[in-house]
Amino acid sequence: MSQKNKSNREKLIHRSSITLGILGAIYVVLNLIPIHSVDVKPFYQNLDRPLVIAHQGGEHLAPSSTMPAFQNAVNLGVDVLETDIHISKDGHLVAIHDDTVNRTTDGTGAVNDLTLDELKELDAGYYFEKDGEHPYRGQGIELVTVEELFEKFPDQRFLIEIKDTNPYERMDEISKRLNELIETHQLVDQVTIASFDHNIIETFKKHANPDIAVSGGEQEVRKFVITHKFHLKNLYKPSVDSMQLPLEASGYDLTTYDLLDSAERMGLQIHYWTINDQDDMETLINRGAHGIVTDRPDLMLELLDEEE
Repeated sequence: MSQKNKSNREKLIHRSSITLGILGAIYVVLNLIPIHSVDVKPFYQNLDRPLVIAHQGGEHLAPSSTMPAFQNAVNLGVDVLETDIHISKDGHLVAIHDDTVNRTTDGTGAVNDLTLDELKELDAGYYFEKDGEHPYRGQGIELVTVEELFEKFPDQRFLIEIKDTNPYERMDEISKRLNELIETHQLVDQVTIASFDHNIIETFKKHANPDIAVSGGEQEVRKFVITHKFHLKNLYKPSVDSMQLPLEASGYDLTTYDLLDSAERMGLQIHYWTINDQDDMETLINRGAHGIVTDRPDLMLELLDEEE
């Protein structure tokens, strides 16, 4: 090999080494050393196990988002009561998943077209079926308001989803009223607000006490997942305290150790929904999930008790 060829080869190796070093440094900056993080709110502090979050109070055990469901969940020993809310015609925040009363009660109509008095006349246990029977039908079970929940369970934590099926022109009203109820009942450290639409979360934040925890909507979740999928983790700057995730989205596994580890280092809490199979629960617990939203909180509590 001539001296000239040897020199060119050495230069090429040197340049390649520099390039690889630069690429390595970029990778480290974008992925391995956390740049952005959030301060963990009191809602998520001092937890020694994943949160057991009773979806609609535990819908497979009692009628959705009713007082019997929430009371049963509390009696079981869950960590968090989850419910969705819609606003009534006269401005009350009602715990109900659907935007109409058609599916779960003996009535018909949109929640926002009915007054609270009209909603209270309905049988909220009407739909619930178990072993071919309707054990809660005709038992005087009413739809409940957020205010009633706060008064009944002042020591509980709540995950409240503002449904995107509420009238958008009333989102400011909903946000202001919800913040007012949280502050009045001194539950700032005991409530997380969620919504599928992140624009609703931003609306709530505009009117709310900044110490109230919020969970990311679909748009925020997409940012988090995409930056991780393409190894650009540090380009994501969290603007929320937690995220509610399904097991997968668009064929992408959202339960990986990498995703959960990155969230942990950011101080971001990850909860999975709606998980009713004990094997899935166990897998998520072992991978480091911070919480599980479930219709069967009894199964998750049983699993956690076995692991202690």
